[in-house]
Amino acid sequence: MKKTTITVLAVAAFLSCNQLFAQQKKNFISAGFNVYNQKYESERGNGSVSNSSNTYFDFSPAYGYYFRERWAIGIQGFYGNQGSKPADEPERKGRNWGVGPFVRYEQPIWGKYLSVYTDGLLMAAFVKTDGFMSGGNYYNERNISTYSLSVVPGLLFHVTPSFSLTANLGSAFSANTKKDKVEGTGTKSTDTNVGLFKNFGLNNVSFGINFHF
Repeated sequence: MKKTTITVLAVAAFLSCNQLFAQQKKNFISAGFNVYNQKYESERGNGSVSNSSNTYFDFSPAYGYYFRERWAIGIQGFYGNQGSKPADEPERKGRNWGVGPFVRYEQPIWGKYLSVYTDGLLMAAFVKTDGFMSGGNYYNERNISTYSLSVVPGLLFHVTPSFSLTANLGSAFSANTKKDKVEGTGTKSTDTNVGLFKNFGLNNVSFGINFHF
């Protein structure tokens, strides 16, 4: 009897998960955000202390469509501001934005409430850093363009059929090509990087809100 009861409960849980996806709304829009602030303090040889900091904020709207029960496709954009304050130098400011398509796979792990998901994202991103003066020298404006592929795992919590929350720690895999151009100097460079968990961790925590319809 006990074995039969456990089997029935397992089947019921499985059907409950499938019922969620069978009844889910096909479209969703989301809004994500990411914020971090890093501060550094170092002691010089003469005993004095120097301070530096980095700040970053971005906002990421997206639209997605479930073309199958656990699979969705969509498009995501983002806009952000960043700043850095090296020790004894003026603050440097920049803006970045980007857009790209994504595909999502979602797997329920706790009934109809909690799922894990993985996003595969292609992104074209652009960064513009303002020119600044330092030590009597002028540093020209810089423009950076990056084309990337990333795989981002996360958690998705279904609060209601029309509302859910997401959280992730950044990309578990990333591959990108970056082109850096310093305006007015003719200086250009290209850099390619591929790696696992290079942009994954607490400094890359991102939260999102999804509205399903």
